[in-house]
Amino acid sequence: MTTIDTLTLATELTNPDRNARAAAAMELGTRRDLSAAEAVVAQLAVEEDAFVRENLTWASVQLIEASLPLVIALLSSSDAGARRQAAHVLSKVGDPSLVPHLLGVIADADPEVAVKAYRAAASTGHPDVVAPLVARLAEGDGEQRDALTNALSRLGALAVPALTTALDDPDADVRAHAAEALGHLGAPDALPAASALAVLVSDSDAEVALAAVMALGSLGEEGQAPLQVVVASDGPLSGVAKRLLAGR
Repeated sequence: MTTIDTLTLATELTNPDRNARAAAAMELGTRRDLSAAEAVVAQLAVEEDAFVRENLTWASVQLIEASLPLVIALLSSSDAGARRQAAHVLSKVGDPSLVPHLLGVIADADPEVAVKAYRAAASTGHPDVVAPLVARLAEGDGEQRDALTNALSRLGALAVPALTTALDDPDADVRAHAAEALGHLGAPDALPAASALAVLVSDSDAEVALAAVMALGSLGEEGQAPLQVVVASDGPLSGVAKRLLAGR
């Protein structure tokens, strides 16, 4: 491929026709000419069309040897859309060396940026992302909370100690979300949290108690004894516990 070919394709990235932009991004990624990285990342930062953005994201990953520092720089952009796309690209890279760059966007005030950052952080598999992620428990709407739960689940056993500590948080929403996340982890990863979850079935907050019961239901034999206690109590959650035990 000649230099002019790359320049022509790079120009097409700003074509008013979305299909032309998408095709150019795909072609640049396929050819993996690293000289195209700057144009690809520049358009990624401003692209409004979701389909084209995905092609640009893919191209950025294909050109990661050259695009990485440019994508990292976007994490500090004043534009939330640029930060979101940068985190989205990095979620597909999964390099532990990215952790220091991701810590700030994990706590981003924009929920869409935060969601992408959660995924990017989890993809590194590094223990240093656990505390910043757990610090976001109970923040945002249902979609944001689900994204955080999924990110913590992806980290597996690494996340369990911090989540277990969060079961004792003064904020009931945090306790409930921590229990929910442990339930998603289930056995064997979440088994060390069994005792703490058993205590929480008597929590004064009904949502917390329910989340703890549901989490115990995911722990196999380790959750059986505390669930039987809930059944014997004949309280409001006894029926839930009974169904969980019956489903084993």
